[in-house]
Amino acid sequence: MSAKMDMEARFGRACDALFGALKGGEALAVDFGGEDSTFLRFNHGKVRQLGSVERADLTLRFYAGGRTLGSGVNLSGDADADAKACVALVARLRDQAALLPEDPYQTLPAASGSSREEFSGRMPDPSRLVEEVLEPGDVLDSADADFVGLHSQGPVCRGAAASSGARHWFATEIFATDWSACLPNGKAVKSCYAGREWDGAEWRRQLAAELPRLEALKRPERVLPPGAYRVWLSPDAVDAFVPFFSRMGLSERAYREGSSAWSALRDGRKTLSPKFSLAQDFALGAEPRFNELGELAPERLPLIEGGAFANAIVSSRSAKQYGAVPNGAPDWEGVRSPSVASGDFDDGKALEALGTGLYVSNVHYLNWSDFDSARVTGMTRFACVWVEDGRIVSPIKDLRFDESLYRLWGDKLEAVGCRRSFIAETGSYVNRDLGGSLVPGMLIDGMTFTL
Repeated sequence: MSAKMDMEARFGRACDALFGALKGGEALAVDFGGEDSTFLRFNHGKVRQLGSVERADLTLRFYAGGRTLGSGVNLSGDADADAKACVALVARLRDQAALLPEDPYQTLPAASGSSREEFSGRMPDPSRLVEEVLEPGDVLDSADADFVGLHSQGPVCRGAAASSGARHWFATEIFATDWSACLPNGKAVKSCYAGREWDGAEWRRQLAAELPRLEALKRPERVLPPGAYRVWLSPDAVDAFVPFFSRMGLSERAYREGSSAWSALRDGRKTLSPKFSLAQDFALGAEPRFNELGELAPERLPLIEGGAFANAIVSSRSAKQYGAVPNGAPDWEGVRSPSVASGDFDDGKALEALGTGLYVSNVHYLNWSDFDSARVTGMTRFACVWVEDGRIVSPIKDLRFDESLYRLWGDKLEAVGCRRSFIAETGSYVNRDLGGSLVPGMLIDGMTFTL
């Protein structure tokens, strides 16, 4: 039995045991997470850790008497032991829920539909994983760079079910190689090659393409004074801003509570550039459409179209509280599977179009500096370079920016790249994270740097 089929069988058996243990007036929502992953950690182009992880667990929400309580359980794969653990957990939740106060906005699972999505992939042969991932890194030797990173691959599965009758299954095979090439002077190039179809030739091409920037990073860095500069934001840099459409962002709850940075956009008091569009697009195959209540989101939901507000992210709880229409959002009402529309600009001419300015490869430490005006602050990072007359001159000493997204993606957005990159979530602290963004690069005619 394949790993995905085994995970789906575990999920089904656990749901049968859990729902069979319920009494009258009780309800239950179940989230399943599982994976069969191979990991390769490396530095100096050599293996530091090579191994695999198989895991499966459940997260539950138990509802009874207007009270809600959550818990979880690991699944061993032993059918009898897992069934006993599930029944015992329901009994424990029943006792504990009776001690809680009632929740006036409790939203019981009501979904009854079902779905099943599987996205197959082509991964490197595990027996040749070291050769496939590390041998192309030899091209970086000429730059005296430390080739370091983490490669992960294999099937990742999610399931959701509810006592109301909903049952959903999602499985995807995906890989991500999160890597850096670090120079002795502390400068580095950082990127991520990810997707469902491994292409060894493309992997080699991406590494070789970074050699000119690595050589440029060896030059003395330039200290730039604060001010506004023309900027090319790479897809990695653009991706760092995308979560700000979730955090104090396009959530219905945030808007109603007055904590949304995009209230002016929604109210029509401000707009973004007609070149900017954002959608929630599950056709990426990066994460499931269903939420923790077993509700399905639309496969594609426009959020910002041509610079204007299109839709909010609305959970069932917010719908009940504010009289809105839900669209399958999770309770945290964040944007999932974000997709920023491409433009008609040839990315290969980014340096030429930039002329004189900053090529920003990566940013970090981002946070709201004033969410009422959608101002974001953060730092440049890694291979950010100064460009003159379309040629890389030198690396820069890192700068802090403070800029309103209404300007950055409004009147200052000069062009949007025609090629988009899939930037995968690469977290693996407890489990392999699912998700990712499809984003283009962007040419900005004046980004404000303050320090």
